[in-house]
Amino acid sequence: MATKSQRDHYAKLARLGCILCEHIGFEGRDVGVEIHHIRRFGGKRDNAPAVPLCAMHHRLGDTSIHFLGAKGFRNHWGFDLEDKLVEVEAKLNE
Repeated sequence: MATKSQRDHYAKLARLGCILCEHIGFEGRDVGVEIHHIRRFGGKRDNAPAVPLCAMHHRLGDTSIHFLGAKGFRNHWGFDLEDKLVEVEAKLNE
C-alpha cells in the first residue's frame, strides 16, 4: 500500500499527462494516466522513480513499455524512460 506521500506524488504525476503522448505531439493526451515505475537493478517498485503514461503506452499497445521491454522500447522510440524522468522531475518542480 502506498503511503500518503507516495499517493500525493502519483497524483501530481498523473496531472502531467502521458509523457509519451506529449513527446509525439498527441493533442488528446488528457486521457487517463497510469504510473510506470522505473525499476533499477531489480529494486522494489515502491522505491522506484515513476513516470506517467497512458494505458496504451504503459501496457496495452504494441509499442508500450510492458510489451516491448526496456531495450525494445529504447530501440523503437529512440530514448529510455530514464531520459524522460529528468523532464518529469523538472515539470514537477516548476
